[in-house]
Amino acid sequence: MSEGSLTGATNGNLSRDILSSVLNTLGIVGSMLFVCVAVMVVIEVVMRFILRSPTSWVSEMVSWFTIAAAFFLVAYTLKEKGHSRVDFISAYLSKSSDYLLETFTTCLGLIFTGVLTWYGTKMVLASHMMGETSQVLQFPLWVVLSFVPLGGLLMTLQLLRFLWDKIRGLIRGEMARLPGGVKPKSFVATAIFAGGLALAIALLPSFRAVGIVFLFMIILFNGMPVSFAMGLFGIIGLFMLVGEPSVIQAPMIAYNTCDSIVIVAFPLFVLSGTILEAGNIGPRIFHFANTLVRHLPGGMGIAAIVFCGLFAAMTGSSIAVAAAVSVIALPEMLKRGYSRQTSIGLLAAGGTLGILFPPSIALIMYASLTFESLGDLFLAALIPGLILVFLFCAYMVVVGLRAKNIRRDERASLSEIWQATRESIGGLLVIVIIMGGIYSGIFTPTEAGAVAVLYSIFLTTVWYKTLTLQRLAKCIIKAGKISSMIILIIIAANITGNFITMSQLTQDLLALVKTLALPSGLYLAFIIVLLIILGGPLEAVSIMVITVPVLYPVIKAIGFDGLWFGIIQVIAGELALISPPEGINLFILQSIGKSTAAEVSRGVIPFLILMGIFIVLISAFPGLTTWLPAVLK
Repeated sequence: MSEGSLTGATNGNLSRDILSSVLNTLGIVGSMLFVCVAVMVVIEVVMRFILRSPTSWVSEMVSWFTIAAAFFLVAYTLKEKGHSRVDFISAYLSKSSDYLLETFTTCLGLIFTGVLTWYGTKMVLASHMMGETSQVLQFPLWVVLSFVPLGGLLMTLQLLRFLWDKIRGLIRGEMARLPGGVKPKSFVATAIFAGGLALAIALLPSFRAVGIVFLFMIILFNGMPVSFAMGLFGIIGLFMLVGEPSVIQAPMIAYNTCDSIVIVAFPLFVLSGTILEAGNIGPRIFHFANTLVRHLPGGMGIAAIVFCGLFAAMTGSSIAVAAAVSVIALPEMLKRGYSRQTSIGLLAAGGTLGILFPPSIALIMYASLTFESLGDLFLAALIPGLILVFLFCAYMVVVGLRAKNIRRDERASLSEIWQATRESIGGLLVIVIIMGGIYSGIFTPTEAGAVAVLYSIFLTTVWYKTLTLQRLAKCIIKAGKISSMIILIIIAANITGNFITMSQLTQDLLALVKTLALPSGLYLAFIIVLLIILGGPLEAVSIMVITVPVLYPVIKAIGFDGLWFGIIQVIAGELALISPPEGINLFILQSIGKSTAAEVSRGVIPFLILMGIFIVLISAFPGLTTWLPAVLK
C-alpha cells in the first residue's frame, strides 16, 4: 500500500471514530434527557396534587428536553441499525442485489435528512432574526429549533458514512466475495426500484392518484427505514405537487410534532416497560397468575394469558409481553403435556395483548396522529381487551378438557395465594399507578408514564434489587433508541399527512364514497379487510402510520367514532403481529422456542380465527369501545 493510500485510510478511520464517538455520546445524553423529563413531570404532579402549587415552567422544559433527546438520538439509532424497516422484498434478494439496493436507498435517504438540515437551518436563522422567544420562560426559540437541523445533519453524516462504506466496498470488489458473487441479475432489483421511482414522479403531475399510490409503494417496499420512507414520500410529493415552499414546512412539522404532550408519553412508557422487562418482574407476575388459575382445565395456558394481560397493562409493549411470556411459560407448558404447536400459538397470540391494553404504545401513536383523547382511548380499550382475554382463556379451557395428556395442578391454598401476592405486589402496583392514577384524575396519561418510570427504577434497583446501575443504564439507552425510532416515524407520518392533505387525496376519496352511496357497513368491511391484508407483509406501526392519515378523515366523514376506529386499528395491528410471514411475535417464538416457521404459523391459526371473530364483534357493536369513555367522562 502506498503512503498516500495509507494516510487516506488512516484519516478515514479517524473521521469514522470521531463520528461514532460523537453519536455514542449524544445517544447517552439523549437517553438520559428522557429520564430528566420523567423527573420534571413528577415534580409537576407533586407540586399540583400535593402542594397545590402548579408550576409554569415544567411544560416548556419537558417539551424542549423531549425535542433535544429525540434529535440527539436519531443518528445514534441509525448507526445502531435501530430504525424499523419494511424488508418484505429485500429480505428475499441475493446478498449482492441487497448490497446495491441498500446503496441506492442510502442515497434516497440523504434527500430526507438533507431537507431537515438545510431548511431546518433556514428555520433557525429566521427565528433568530425575528427574536422569537418561548411564552413562559422567554427563552430564545431558535436554540430549541436548532435541534432539528442538528439531528438532520448528524443523520446525513451517518448516511454518508454508510454510503462511503458501500462505495469503497464496490471499489475493493467486496461484492464479488458475497455468496453467489456479482451477476447481471444483481442489478435488476435496484433498476426496478429506480425506474419505478422515476415513473411515479413522472405520473404525479398528470395522474395524481395513480402517481401517489405508485410512489408510496416504490418507496416503502425498497427496504428503507419506515421513517425515512414516509418522510421522503411526503417531501417528494410536496415538491412535485406544490413546489419548494411546501417542502420548507418539513422541519417545522418535525418541531411541532415533538412539541406535544402526547409525544412525551412515548419515551416514558417505553422506558418504564423496558426497565420492568429487564428487571425480571415477569416471573413474579406469572407465578401470581398461575397460582390463581392452575387448577382449571388448561390452567397453565390460562395463566399465560392472564400474565399477558397483566404485563401488557404494565408495559404497553407487545414485544416485551411476547418475549417475557415465551421465556417463562413455554418450558412449563411443555412439561405439563401441552403440545408444542398449541403452546407456541398461544404465547404468540397472548403477546398481542401488549398493544391493546393501556398503556398501549399503539394507542399513543394513534392519539398523536389523530389528536383523539389518549385517556379516552385507554378507556375504550379496556372492555375489548378483557373480551379478547376471555376468548383466549375459553379456548384454552376447551383444549384442556379435550387433551387428556395435559396435567392439571392442585388448587392453590390461601397461604400460597398470599405468598404469590406478596412476591408480585411491587409489579402489580405499576398497574394501580397507571390505571388508578389516570382514571382517578390524579394525573394525565403522560404524567402516569413519568411516575411509572421513577417507580420502575425504584422497584428494580431498590425493592427487588434485580437491576444494577450498569444494567439500568443499558435499559435507558435501549429505550432511548426505541423512542427516537417511534418519534421519527411520527414526524415522517405527519409530513406525509401534510402532503395527503395538500394533494386532496382524502377529499377525492370522500367524493368517491358519496358518489357510490354504498352502505357504511360495506365501507367498514372493505377497510377491515384492507388492514388485515396489510398485516401480512407489514408490522403494526407501519400499518398505522400508512393508513391513519388517509382513512381517519374518511371514517369520521362516514359517521363512525374515532375512538372505536382506533381500537379497530390496534386489533388489525394485533393480527399483523401473528400473521405469517412477517409477524414479529412469530419471529420471537421461533427464536425462543427453537421452532420452525411452519410450526409457529400452524400454531397461531386457531388464534387468528378467534381474533377474526373478535374484530367482527367489535365492528358490529361499537358500544363495546365507546360506552366506558362516555360513562366516565
